Amino acid sequence: MEILAFGEDWGRHPSSSQHILTVLLDQCDVTWVNSIGLRQPKLNWRDIRRVKEKLLSTIHSPAAGDPNTEKEPHRIKEPTRIIKPIVWPLAQSSFIQKLNNFSLSRQLKRKQQPRIIWAALPSAVDYLSICDSDLVIYYCGDDFSALAGVDHHAVTQAEQRLTDRADIILACSPALQRKFPANKTWLLPHGVSLLQFANPAPCPSDIDTTKPSVGFYGSLNNWLDQELLHRLAKARPEINFYLVGPVDTDIARLQQLRNIHLLPAKPHYQLAGYLQHWTMAILPFKDNDQIRACNPLKLREYLAAGCPVISSSFPAIEPYRPLASVATSLKEWLQAIDHYCQLSPVARQNYRIQANTCVANESWQNRANQVLTLIKEQLLSEKGDL
Repeated sequence: MEILAFGEDWGRHPSSSQHILTVLLDQCDVTWVNSIGLRQPKLNWRDIRRVKEKLLSTIHSPAAGDPNTEKEPHRIKEPTRIIKPIVWPLAQSSFIQKLNNFSLSRQLKRKQQPRIIWAALPSAVDYLSICDSDLVIYYCGDDFSALAGVDHHAVTQAEQRLTDRADIILACSPALQRKFPANKTWLLPHGVSLLQFANPAPCPSDIDTTKPSVGFYGSLNNWLDQELLHRLAKARPEINFYLVGPVDTDIARLQQLRNIHLLPAKPHYQLAGYLQHWTMAILPFKDNDQIRACNPLKLREYLAAGCPVISSSFPAIEPYRPLASVATSLKEWLQAIDHYCQLSPVARQNYRIQANTCVANESWQNRANQVLTLIKEQLLSEKGDL
């Protein structure tokens, strides 16, 4: 069985699609098509750099075994083939659309076996006409109609067309599941790499273990409650706050306090070291449509690492209470922070055991098995209808 996947750039950020399909590599040939964007590029430095990066990646790819290429120990497998398309995202002109299809079709090989299309981005719908397929799966991991940094109008239209075309829709949260037709939509929450986060990891050199610490990793974007973070750090100057990840919004307010430490994004396999040596980890999200529909991967990673969690209130956090402390006011946040700072070694070890147990059945292996079972059942059903 062959899977043709449209997703983010392979290896740039380990998305849920990459986790699931990495597991399926043992049973399927996977051709991965790197990101076809969710907005048209604009004339600004950020987009110019991104376009340049994409073009250069099509010219040069590090060879296997290149000593300058850092390998992730927990993700040594790669797709059978990675396609780096040169296309204009969300093209509105029919002429540009034809050029896009022509460009990508020259890179696609005709299938040799049953082919499953895995579309993790709505923009993939523009290319389904040039892809032989026996089954189309739309894997929806975000509320694209509310996601920051995308062309909401064009993406919403593309998602509707993909919804109509898909044979199977997989939604990562109940809120997303409710958006789609019930007769072909299944709930598939995110998973976690259990051993990667549970196995002891060395302490990173850029955190100070002589002081209590509060940590977060992920994109520093406009869905983070910067006002809350600023007030927490100001109220607890003796605690270090570590924010690890790319900066995608104005963070001038966070840069004002000396106990807020902004660290660059880290490879996924290094994150366990931060979690295991932070006093606690946080999910300080704003209340908006995107967050109410989200199912953050990092939540299960926090728990698998045994790191105490404090979070804003949103639907995906509810099944993990009370291991995840939910705070809705500054007072509650500070009380939770103080509580975890005072945990004894025995209490911390008990928390770690309970947190590991909480996510023990939520591995990416289990999620991938669910996907494979669903695919086989659907293919058998369609064959029986012929």
